[in-house]
Amino acid sequence: MKKIIALLLTLMIAIGLCACAGGDTNRPASEKTPGGSGNNATAPNGSETDPGGETAAPATEKPQEQVAGSEGLDVTEYDENCVIERIGTFSGEELVIPSHYNGKPVTSIYEDAISNNTMVSLFIPWTVVSIGEDAVSGSEKLEKVTFSEGLIGIGEGTFGDCKAIKNVTLPSTLEFSGRSSFSGCSGLEEVVLLGNSSLENYAFYKCDSLKKVTYTDKSGRSYSLKSSVFEDDGALEEIVFSEGLESIGSFSCFGCTSLKTVYLPKTLKKVDARAFDNIGSLKVFYAGSEEDWNNINFANGNDLLKNADIEYNHK
Repeated sequence: MKKIIALLLTLMIAIGLCACAGGDTNRPASEKTPGGSGNNATAPNGSETDPGGETAAPATEKPQEQVAGSEGLDVTEYDENCVIERIGTFSGEELVIPSHYNGKPVTSIYEDAISNNTMVSLFIPWTVVSIGEDAVSGSEKLEKVTFSEGLIGIGEGTFGDCKAIKNVTLPSTLEFSGRSSFSGCSGLEEVVLLGNSSLENYAFYKCDSLKKVTYTDKSGRSYSLKSSVFEDDGALEEIVFSEGLESIGSFSCFGCTSLKTVYLPKTLKKVDARAFDNIGSLKVFYAGSEEDWNNINFANGNDLLKNADIEYNHK
């Protein structure tokens, strides 16, 4: 049942992506997803200009390159897309998920699909929009994961207990990371979120080495933290939240005894019970005014946050 639901979600997303590409069904699949931008300046009318100031022809969209994947993976093929079903006979150190199989985009990695004891690095291509529950969990030798723009969802427990991962950069397209998605990644030291993705319960629970978390998105897209996202991350020293954060769930930073610095946006409306309990001596850089701060709904158990050293109107 989980696979059927995941497949339906993946197909819906894939159809939506194709529709956004302009509706040209005769174009190759690799050309239906926007590519990178060029280095030329853009005129107000959207066309490119050369150094002499003359208006050139409109830029042609650059297609993404197809990625040849590792051999041995079990791939299931459907009418419009493909999914990674199992690790198959793969037993190497560098696992590359293919972007296409028989000309069709690989849009999903199924639950429990690629956990193994040999993988040191993992590459996720731009066609993959979802990674299923526990898909990579327990891969204790995994040190590096490369995510591409295009990923929308990470499932429950997907990277749980991958103890050798040290750094994670999540793409701007990511909208949510599921419950316990990176919990128990005891070697993880830094997380960078390029987009305003919501984190579900226990997403980074008990990441014993995690020191810094940074949201970098400036779009203002709304997002939230659910309960216990960073609970018991005893090494965590700094969290930088971007504009768009609306709520912080209960126990989100409970037990972060090394936490010293938190950057909070003006968009924050609610902090649930004991979200910032049992933490260190805190300095808060808040984007709003003191009046804005006093209008935030603080539940019980957040006195260490409310009474922190606060710098208002921080830019």
